[in-house]
Amino acid sequence: MKKVLLMSLVGLFLIFWKSHEAKAQVGAYNTMVGVTGGTNVGGTVKQFISEQGAIDLLVYNRWKGWVGALLYEHHMDIREFDGLEWYLGGGVHYGIWKDGKGEPPWVYKIDQDYNVFGVDAIVGLEYNINHSNFYVGFYWKPAYNFEEFTTLWEDEAAFTLRYSF
Repeated sequence: MKKVLLMSLVGLFLIFWKSHEAKAQVGAYNTMVGVTGGTNVGGTVKQFISEQGAIDLLVYNRWKGWVGALLYEHHMDIREFDGLEWYLGGGVHYGIWKDGKGEPPWVYKIDQDYNVFGVDAIVGLEYNINHSNFYVGFYWKPAYNFEEFTTLWEDEAAFTLRYSF
């Protein structure tokens, strides 16, 4: 057991060390994949389309239903803190809650399928961990739904852990 733990730690060290070298050689990343956790739990794929602009796809579970959001994010460095940047942007979302399985807060008992769609805003921070390929972040994503029973979601916030390649 101790050998497995030691080998795992050595392996992780080598991965971080090599990813640091790769990051120093390349200087920038194009694609990031990761997980989100907060008021929602899910995954994220971010693809940079320019030096500061990125398209971010979020797919997550909330209130026992599924939501997908496609966002454009404009990234800006914070010069005083190496590796830290902030971003803002917006996009669209679509959510599904199936009959008898979801618990959306706007209904007493779900006895039918619910679908929502709308527009989103996003603002967040992202930090590059030790100039490696790993990033940790936090975002707040208020959304407006074009459904009369749900309208504004202003409480959506989550932490992210992403890997760039």
